[in-house]
Amino acid sequence: MKRDFAVAVKAIVVRENKVLLLHRSAEEIQHSYMNKKEQWDLPGGGIHYFERSEEGLLREIKEETSLSVKIIKPFKLFDMIKPHVHLCIFTYICAYECGEVILSAEHDNYFWLTLEEVKQWDLPKWLKRDFMQVLSEIEKE
Repeated sequence: MKRDFAVAVKAIVVRENKVLLLHRSAEEIQHSYMNKKEQWDLPGGGIHYFERSEEGLLREIKEETSLSVKIIKPFKLFDMIKPHVHLCIFTYICAYECGEVILSAEHDNYFWLTLEEVKQWDLPKWLKRDFMQVLSEIEKE
C-alpha cells in the first residue's frame, strides 16, 4: 500500500478587525481528495518541495485571492490523517497589506467577517473557534 505525506499552509488573514473567509467552488469540492464535505476555506494550499512554508503561503494567498499580506506569526498545526495520506496543515496569522480580492477557480465567493458575524454564522466548529480566538486577541490590543 502506497502512503503519502504532505504539508499545507493556511492563513487567517486579518483586515481592519475582520477575517477573510473563502467559499469553495463546487468543482473544487468535487475534486478534493481530503475534504469533500467542507464548503468553507482559508487561503492556502500545498507547498512545493524545497519551498519554505512562508514562501508557499504567500504564493498560495496571491494565487487564490490576489492579495498581498504580511505573515505575523504561526497560529496552529493540524494533522489530517486518512488511510493513504497524512497531511500536516500549518496555519499562520497574516495581516492584509494591499490589493482587492480576485478569486481563483478554487473559490466562488469570499467574506470579510467581524467577530459578531463569526459568532452568528453557521461555520465549522474549528473555523469558528480559530476566528474567534484571533479576533478576540486583536480586540485586546
